Amino acid sequence: MDTLLGNIGYLSAATGFLFIFLLLLTTREKSLPKRLLQLNCLLGTVWAIMSFIQIRDQLSILPVLLTESLLTLGWCLLVSSSLTNAGQVKDIFREKAPRWLCLFIAATLLLELARFAWPVFGQRTFLFLHLCQAIIGLWFVELRFRRTQKDDRWAVKPICLGLGVYFAYHFALYADAFLTNILASGFWLGRGWIALMSLPFILLTARRIKHWQSRVYVSRDIIYHSTLLLVAAGYLLVMALAGYYIKSMGESWSDTVQILFFALSALVLASLFLSDTFRKNIMVFITKHFFANKYEYREEWMRFATALEHPEGTQYDTALRAMLHPFGCHSGVLATRQGPHMKVRACHNIDSQHPDIQRLLSTASLPAIEHQWIVDVDATRQGKEPAPFRLDISALSAVQELSYIVPLSSSSGTLGVCLLSRPTSTEKVNWEDRDLMKAISRQLSVYLNVFETNQKLAESQQFDTFNRMSAFLVHDLKNVLAQLQLLSKNATKHRDNPDFISDAFDTVDSAAQRLTKVLNQLNNKRVESQSEQDTDIEDLIRQVCDTRAVRMPAPQFIRQASLPFTLKTDRERFSNILSHLVQNAQESTGEHGYVHVSTARQDGYYQIIIADNGSGMSSDFIEHRLFKPFDTTKGNAGMGIGAYDAKNLIEQLGGYIEVASAPGKGTTFTIHLPVTVTA
Repeated sequence: MDTLLGNIGYLSAATGFLFIFLLLLTTREKSLPKRLLQLNCLLGTVWAIMSFIQIRDQLSILPVLLTESLLTLGWCLLVSSSLTNAGQVKDIFREKAPRWLCLFIAATLLLELARFAWPVFGQRTFLFLHLCQAIIGLWFVELRFRRTQKDDRWAVKPICLGLGVYFAYHFALYADAFLTNILASGFWLGRGWIALMSLPFILLTARRIKHWQSRVYVSRDIIYHSTLLLVAAGYLLVMALAGYYIKSMGESWSDTVQILFFALSALVLASLFLSDTFRKNIMVFITKHFFANKYEYREEWMRFATALEHPEGTQYDTALRAMLHPFGCHSGVLATRQGPHMKVRACHNIDSQHPDIQRLLSTASLPAIEHQWIVDVDATRQGKEPAPFRLDISALSAVQELSYIVPLSSSSGTLGVCLLSRPTSTEKVNWEDRDLMKAISRQLSVYLNVFETNQKLAESQQFDTFNRMSAFLVHDLKNVLAQLQLLSKNATKHRDNPDFISDAFDTVDSAAQRLTKVLNQLNNKRVESQSEQDTDIEDLIRQVCDTRAVRMPAPQFIRQASLPFTLKTDRERFSNILSHLVQNAQESTGEHGYVHVSTARQDGYYQIIIADNGSGMSSDFIEHRLFKPFDTTKGNAGMGIGAYDAKNLIEQLGGYIEVASAPGKGTTFTIHLPVTVTA
């Protein structure tokens, strides 16, 4: 049984050494400590395999001692290189003591090599030499720890502990063997397990010491779950030993009692593992004693980004949970600034009317935002951490549930605060926790600012849509007004003419239909499109010219030849755009000028030409402003959508509009419609 356990230990140690060796191959740094660590891992693999073979085949221990001397020399060189910050092997031997001690181990190595061919010295001599090697190893470990400043000892503690246990074990092994002249099998078989236990500590130091430059990533989750596994194994071992002890005392156990005993043990173990408090305490212990930083920042930022990417509830709820999670806070509040007051936006595991919230928001939130200061409520009221601004200590003394005020602010973000309960992920909040709080708060400030800006933009787009609809409706009302003005003007001359009366009723009916359409659009809060119908363009042009004749100069339809053209389109909308272009021509032309409307065919297009001799337009205005919606030169009299709507409709029909104009020389609009759109 002991032999099997020893073999498993050596094989496990070989696997561990080999794993770290392969892990170090993935790093790009070429520093001397890193190369020596790689070499020692390779030597450790060979040493463990040689020990396994020696036990299995009952071979001589001399080859094992030889590889052990190599490994000891490697560990001493590694520790010495970290002491002297050596860049090359020769730099290690600047100090006399490390140089002579390493030479002593090298001499032992040469003697062990020579013994294969010239067996002068006996086994007891080599046991003594290895005893000296263990003492030298302990001396190097003690020297490394002693020469490290107190503030930096946290970085070297793991390797000092790991190698200290390793060399102390070998010291006990060889001291016992030298005194008794017998190599104790128990000691010999346990060396693999001791080496295996030392490896994590050595790896942690390689990660902590910056100038070693071995950027080995040790997952906190792996160490966490490994620790839980070791705790479970240790617990079960204790239970087994308890059962063995009771049995060795001569007590008789029935099968039922044994089953109940181990079932109860399993129940206690499961209860521990399901306890959040127990698991958090384990994680805090690991973070505190085995890692240079409290947080695995890559994982924290990935988790933070995922939380923002997949919101639950409102954006304020999402932001609050993103702040609470890294610190294990049970409850919290997020509030944003509105003028001189703070408004609660989200609460987690605390009522929004809780008195602690109002106390902190009214007394400390605005100064915390102004000074960018994280307020520790408990430390502040006890006088341990005075804030750079005045606080009402009596109000803070009444606060029970919430412990921290974290300001949310950035140069272009939302101003607010997060009120947090006492963090459970750490025993004491230090500078690292505060830095992470500040980093997260700045990101949340920007995140909430983007959210609020998008809300305002959405509201603005809704108003923009409403304004567009209003503009089109006003445009329709102006056309109705033009019809009614024409009817009123002609009534004084033709009120007794039966044909005029018939046309008047038709005009009133058309105006009523237009007004009904406007009311429907207002009720539905959108502009409705009319169904397309076959439209005689010449007849439509004539109708538009008659309607616009109410204003001088009256437009003239110049029919150069019979050019019938039927277009499938929204008749009313097409009439509106022609009416608008004619109206614009009238408004830019004096009463004694002219506005001519004519038609033509050219290059597969049917052309509608609207020409005037008015004030004209500059090329810059035509290029940048003429067809731009809601850009008008008429002040409050215009909406700035007529030309835009005309261009939009003509392009929908597959055509285009050309404009020829110059200041003082009039304007010509030419509408080109492809003849393929005829019915």
